[in-house]
Amino acid sequence: MKAAITDGKGNLWLEEVPEPEPNEYQCLCKILACATCSGTDQKIIENKLPWKMDYPGILGHESIGKVIKVGSRVKNIKEGEIFFRPTAIYPEEKSGKYFSCWGGFAEYGLITDTKTLAEEQPETKPNFYTIYQMKIPSEIQISPIDATILITLKETSGFLMSLKVSLNNSIVILGSGPVAMSMTFFAKLIGAFPVIVISRRDESLERMKKFGANFLINNQKEDMERQVKKFTDGKGADYVIDTTGDEKLLKESLKLLSENGKLSAYASYTTTEPTKNLDKNKILQGVTGEVPTHNYMLDLVKLNIIPFKDFYSHVLPFDKIVEGFKLLKEKKAFKIVFAMRE
Repeated sequence: MKAAITDGKGNLWLEEVPEPEPNEYQCLCKILACATCSGTDQKIIENKLPWKMDYPGILGHESIGKVIKVGSRVKNIKEGEIFFRPTAIYPEEKSGKYFSCWGGFAEYGLITDTKTLAEEQPETKPNFYTIYQMKIPSEIQISPIDATILITLKETSGFLMSLKVSLNNSIVILGSGPVAMSMTFFAKLIGAFPVIVISRRDESLERMKKFGANFLINNQKEDMERQVKKFTDGKGADYVIDTTGDEKLLKESLKLLSENGKLSAYASYTTTEPTKNLDKNKILQGVTGEVPTHNYMLDLVKLNIIPFKDFYSHVLPFDKIVEGFKLLKEKKAFKIVFAMRE
């Protein structure tokens, strides 16, 4: 099968690799689509995450797959069912010479029947990644392309809820990429006001209007502290959420907070503790919510609330993945969904 390989030295390419072999508690999936998580993927390609990654590895973690083969002891998964996050290689595992860089950019991947495994082999702990491999019920009408977007939406909506964001809280969101789009969208669904987005590119800022941003600030052209105070009646923001991974901007954003406001970091950084040397009384740690928000997100799909196509700029065939990542690097795309050939 084809898979997207990176060496951690800035290179990405397609290569023929062994198809994964499911064990008796696993299922083989045909991966239908996989989206970029642009900031994290690029950091993996350049080996700039704060934790150790092994290379060469198969990239990608926003994958959607259809079950095509079921292990002999699997009881709770059926052929034809659709799942989030099938992976060619589970994290911390290896196949031949290849490691896992989450393993979603591949033609085939694995999921695990963790319920049966726990019943029959309670001493065997499944890979931690299996908690994200949740089913999309057949009654949910959604394309594999759009379904990839639910992964980021689940993570970000859960993050906001973990911060206890509520009606009429004022929020500053740093950044204007796909994560910032999702944060803005869900902040407005929750009822936050005003939602202020800060970024350094006018084109990206303009896009944020689609997701309900009340005010936009270009911090390359405007004094962001003065503008935030203006938009919050001089109080400052109840929350500042960083989605950029820029530790300097993270530090500078403390001045945007109200007296009791909190700063929270949501991004991939070059250090493991980007808030370590900041005022702890101003820091609030959130957690991503991909698992607890699963049913919530499915309900939003049923209600036709999510404007999926606003969350990605391109859909490309899988064999164009190298060209796609070039578009991302050149800022000619902000999120790309790669579709596998049936």
